[in-house]
Amino acid sequence: MKDSDSDSTMSESDSSSELDVGSQRFNPLKALYSTKLKVPVATARLHDNVSMLESKQNTLGGFAEPYDENRIKQIRAATNANKVKVIPADQKPQRKFLPEQGPIAYVRPLRHTKNIFQRLEKGRFEGPLALMQTWLQERRRVRVYIRKQNGIRGHVSGVIELFDKHWNMAISDVCETYTRRKYRYTENNLHPDSIVAPTDCSERLRRLGIVLPETKVRSEGKKNVIITRKLPQLLISGVQVVLVTPEPTDPTASTSKAMK
Repeated sequence: MKDSDSDSTMSESDSSSELDVGSQRFNPLKALYSTKLKVPVATARLHDNVSMLESKQNTLGGFAEPYDENRIKQIRAATNANKVKVIPADQKPQRKFLPEQGPIAYVRPLRHTKNIFQRLEKGRFEGPLALMQTWLQERRRVRVYIRKQNGIRGHVSGVIELFDKHWNMAISDVCETYTRRKYRYTENNLHPDSIVAPTDCSERLRRLGIVLPETKVRSEGKKNVIITRKLPQLLISGVQVVLVTPEPTDPTASTSKAMK
């Protein structure tokens, strides 16, 4: 009986020493799960973990300093105030990035800016179009022969201002000449005998800023008339172009430089 009593006494003393915070045999794991643990200081504060306690004590100056929550807040507020630098209103903030970390300048792709003007400046035409570009740069007058449904309708003379690969072109200082059948040789509802007396609309056109070109008509044989008119500028569709040649100095000169 004495041996059992001594063993129980030793086990109880060992157990109490393992739960005593000030003992060298203190077992924190056992104290964590034991219901017999007594906190030596009744006003001790609870912390989430040991690292948080260590951080707060280091803020105070070490474990030798008494714990004071208000003092910790004051020290941290003073530290944060030193970190924040107030930039004056007249001073621009300095960038904190390296030069290679800065914004990249955006360059718009050339495919979005392609147009007829840039193509004419580059001059990458070959064959007949290259000859057209030469005439455009030299401001040389050309003659453009225009088609109709069955044959040649007439020709247009002028200076090329713009053109594209589809043979659409803009011409200035235009002189247009075309041939038309006389009324009595055509099935035309606008025969002079069937035309009602026209209404003068010159004043209305003048108010709209429209000036009709002056037209000259001369007879060619018994069936046709040649009509000539002058225009400041004209757009020609490429599907109507038959031939483009330099304007001949001699009207009887043959046009041998075919382009299309």
